[in-house]
Amino acid sequence: MTTAPKRKHLGERRQSAAPASETSRRRPDLYPQHFLGLKDSTLVATDTLLQIKDTVIDTVESRAMSVIYGDPGLGKSFSTRATIQEMNPDLILPLDFARSRPGPKDLREELFHQMRLNCRMPGTPTAFDKLLREALPRRPYVIVCDEAQQYRRENFEFLRKLWDNCAPQPAIVFVGGREAYETLQSDPALASRIYIRLEILAMTEDEILKTVPDSHPVWRGADEALLRRIDTQYALGSFREWVKVTKHVLKGIEYFGAEQVDDEVVDWALARC
Repeated sequence: MTTAPKRKHLGERRQSAAPASETSRRRPDLYPQHFLGLKDSTLVATDTLLQIKDTVIDTVESRAMSVIYGDPGLGKSFSTRATIQEMNPDLILPLDFARSRPGPKDLREELFHQMRLNCRMPGTPTAFDKLLREALPRRPYVIVCDEAQQYRRENFEFLRKLWDNCAPQPAIVFVGGREAYETLQSDPALASRIYIRLEILAMTEDEILKTVPDSHPVWRGADEALLRRIDTQYALGSFREWVKVTKHVLKGIEYFGAEQVDDEVVDWALARC
């Protein structure tokens, strides 16, 4: 099985993902959003972020299909959004859907809108696919499929056929839970076309001690034993769970009139999680 190396850092290649003139043009709909709107959070260059960054850039440069998968709350979507923010926003085609279980019709229509095609939307799947096969090769597009665990098998098959029949091909990045990976792997035609399979795992204790103090001012100078206790009793290496704890800790400090986080504040916060 092809996987992304744990500590593969591309250095200068990361900076070449988009010209400097492009990086200043951001798309608000693609911003990485901090869970619960946590203020004063800092984007930390974690192993997860760097692995995802390498995977996305390698996939884009190779015009390939790759999958980033893992349990919820580990930073897959956040890190992917942080990476594509550095690319030309006009080339990013995000397939995000408010409703669960979208079908190929939803994917076709979303691609049509994302590319801002100046024509009438085709009325049949055959005509629609022909239009997309003609439009996608005109520019080096990057199709980003977030929450891919919601995709039906026919969605993956639709994108595979679309990718097969474009020359040159778009890059496609699937981001989602393990269900997305298992669906891709269960079909030989799909599995054989996946360039990189990157599994995102929960943070280790060493990563917690390095990352959490840099992620928010409230944790700077916090006792390491306290951080270990929070992770062992509750967060279990999940960045999303750490955000929840942080939100409650901030309220706890205000509630107790404390100057910094301590055991009393942590006990109060964990009881609310």
